[in-house]
Amino acid sequence: MTEVLEVFLAFLRFGLLSFGGGMANLPEMARVIIGNGWVTGQAFADGFALGQFVPGPNMLAVVFYGLSAAGLPGALAAMLGMFLPGAVGAMWLVKGWEWMAKARWSRAVRKALVPISMGLSASMVLVLIQLGVDTLFWGGGVLLACYLVYRGVPVWAVIGGGALLGLWVGLV
Repeated sequence: MTEVLEVFLAFLRFGLLSFGGGMANLPEMARVIIGNGWVTGQAFADGFALGQFVPGPNMLAVVFYGLSAAGLPGALAAMLGMFLPGAVGAMWLVKGWEWMAKARWSRAVRKALVPISMGLSASMVLVLIQLGVDTLFWGGGVLLACYLVYRGVPVWAVIGGGALLGLWVGLV
């Protein structure tokens, strides 16, 4: 039961600090979740990819992380901890939206959060590269995918090509 509480408190902290979405916390999540031995680095990256793949909130990976940490009660604790603060905050914002939209400090805070969120997004990308790209071959694949998307190749085609390449490498 102590481990379930530890999982809940860890994910509650992530949920409270998730400005702009849970992915902003990805580096800290990786540090805590991997550091506590709840998942390996590879399992963390796989869980994140799975969470992005399934329909629903983009941070459904927390259910997998909680399940790995403390079974089904851990999965529920992680889900509640991660999503409860955002749900309560959204309800609070709906009630106070008119007042906040008029407040000068609110506009200043929103402007100040832009560079912060950009930095957090950049750190998220670096963590995902660190966890998921383990060879120069796959590093080149990431760069090629970025280039193809930049040049206008449809994202679905780049993802499909990456999936086929991964299958081919796995079979060889």
